[in-house]
Amino acid sequence: MLYNIPGESVSLDVSIRVESALEAQTLAISNTAKRMKAEGIDVVSLSVGEPDFDTPQCAKDAAIRALNDNFTHYTDSNGIAELREEIAKKFREENGISHAKASNVIVSGGAKQCIYNTLMALCNEGDEVIILAPYWVSYPAMVVMCGAEPIVISGDYDNQYKVTPNQLKSAITPKTKCVILNSPSNPTGMMYTENEIREFAEIIAESDCYLLSDEIYEKLTYSDIKHFSPASIPELSSKVITVNGMSKAYAMTGWRIGYMHAPDHVFKEVSKVQGQSTSHPNSIAQKASLAALQEGNADIERMRISFAQRKELTCAMLSEIPGLKFHNPDGAFYVFISFDEITDDVDFCSYLLEHHHLALVPGDAFGCPGALRISFAASEETLRKGIERLALGLKAYGNSK
Repeated sequence: MLYNIPGESVSLDVSIRVESALEAQTLAISNTAKRMKAEGIDVVSLSVGEPDFDTPQCAKDAAIRALNDNFTHYTDSNGIAELREEIAKKFREENGISHAKASNVIVSGGAKQCIYNTLMALCNEGDEVIILAPYWVSYPAMVVMCGAEPIVISGDYDNQYKVTPNQLKSAITPKTKCVILNSPSNPTGMMYTENEIREFAEIIAESDCYLLSDEIYEKLTYSDIKHFSPASIPELSSKVITVNGMSKAYAMTGWRIGYMHAPDHVFKEVSKVQGQSTSHPNSIAQKASLAALQEGNADIERMRISFAQRKELTCAMLSEIPGLKFHNPDGAFYVFISFDEITDDVDFCSYLLEHHHLALVPGDAFGCPGALRISFAASEETLRKGIERLALGLKAYGNSK
């Protein structure tokens, strides 16, 4: 597309890859809701995946100490040594990645940047990246912006939205560069079991592609399913990139710290991408993250228990609303709702925001039309008000058609 610049007689085009990538609907809806609130409208937003808890005090104290110590200059572009050591220890002890070491850990400006850096380091024009739907909204856009083609395979509602090994095997081609796995899942909250991941691992091991494991919701689980990291499987040690971060479990979204572990040959290229784009993440946030990892376990458990209680409340209230169905999530802080009659989820969510002042995210944003995502990362009062508005809106929307 060409753009005419006011006052100029020339037309300039922009990157086709970036232009063809979609904007994140979750952020767009959240921004609209915030704008309406600023105008004095009583909007209930259950659209964004952001904990409403405070950052652990140990992290805030560490940040203050870092400021007072004038720790405000450049750090190693891959992150400070002590933080990378702590992350490597976490990967070894909590995730069973026995080969994890600080020299293979990169700290970035959020898990999102870790994923983007990885895709940028891996992908060439003509490559394919397999994405399991329902998917986090940014995966396809990132793949497109890195010059590759997103290949979406969808899980069925009856299988808890989880993709089967046969689906994965059928989707892999000689062009496949990477498979992205997200468990616990955003938006469904469902988790793949260890056996299911091992079945995927067998397929990946026989294929000429990588596995990018997005484990950002690892510590927020509620069912009997235990989180399992595919990088702990020895046969996959040279093929798995593991991504995590501080945003969700530690309520540190604004601090923008993510981290990843990668095999040597991938680490080298990802480090190059970060070094030539943003360099290191914020120095103060790195010190805060180090303290959170070392001292914040009690805070995490307190928040997890609260999320579990909110999940029960949310599911109990949703179960009383006719015309919708959902699975009780294993982790994260979302419930993914499917409808018996509504097919245009985008129109329905627009209707809810305009007429009932409730902000939710349509399933279309996650590659699953006819559904929507509700976040229970909100107070009990807010959840009750929001779900009551959803029930009223669903009934009114049906009567208006």
